[in-house]
Amino acid sequence: MVAPYHRSIEAIFDQNEGTFKRWVVSAVLQLHVQDGVASMVLDRPPVNAWNDEQLDLFEDALRAISERSDIAVVVVRGGGAHFSAGGDIKVMALAVHDGQMSGLNNFAARIQHLFHEWAQLPVPTIAVLRGAATGGGLELALACDLRVASDTSTIGLPEVKLGLVPAGGGTQRLTRLIGRGRALRLMLTGELVTGREAERLGIVEWSFPDADLDGHVERLVAHLVATAGPAHTAIKRCVALAGTGQGYVAETLYQRQLHQSPEALSRIRTFVSEREKSNV
Repeated sequence: MVAPYHRSIEAIFDQNEGTFKRWVVSAVLQLHVQDGVASMVLDRPPVNAWNDEQLDLFEDALRAISERSDIAVVVVRGGGAHFSAGGDIKVMALAVHDGQMSGLNNFAARIQHLFHEWAQLPVPTIAVLRGAATGGGLELALACDLRVASDTSTIGLPEVKLGLVPAGGGTQRLTRLIGRGRALRLMLTGELVTGREAERLGIVEWSFPDADLDGHVERLVAHLVATAGPAHTAIKRCVALAGTGQGYVAETLYQRQLHQSPEALSRIRTFVSEREKSNV
């Protein structure tokens, strides 16, 4: 494994707004926050593969996002031609060659832990998939709430071809998302599919021609910013409880809280006022 990386975030202060507006994390991972939208870019060419350094930076970015109350939506994408091809195989091979199995095991466990924390963010998260979104790259995307893919992107969990299991949460999230049979099909064979096929299978919510992808993402982000508020967090938490028997109780409890929230009261008044005007 690579040597421990000294982590730092350069905070850029916005004098006009009196807030920290942007963080530039590193050359291999950037985080930018503006107008309620946090944009994170994985940028470790050629395929944005995960290593210890990038995981350190991802953790810093995760903490930075968690500590802000002005973020309505998070968008993660890859720099260059690819989203992420997963763990750095060269680093893994070196660890095996050097007998550093504890370090390799810790690396895998850390990916699972950080992606779990990412999935717990209270605001909607979007993965924008271009090029390769495989292995740990797809597992990050699966930890996001919504996935939008280029129809020619390459998507899958091919770890079985290395004699490994998708251990960054992939076996659990993919199964919940598309069902046992389809998930086993992809993971047992290591099959890779296009973004268009991934939409048909239910792995991604939308797929578009690459030239149209960014425009559709911008419109999706605008919709989410327009509906941002406590209801987003409540919906995410209720959905997380689906199938547990606790989801219905959570719906009732959150709805009672939201009925008294300034956000909901304002939106309800606005809705009623607009309806009354339209009927005049």
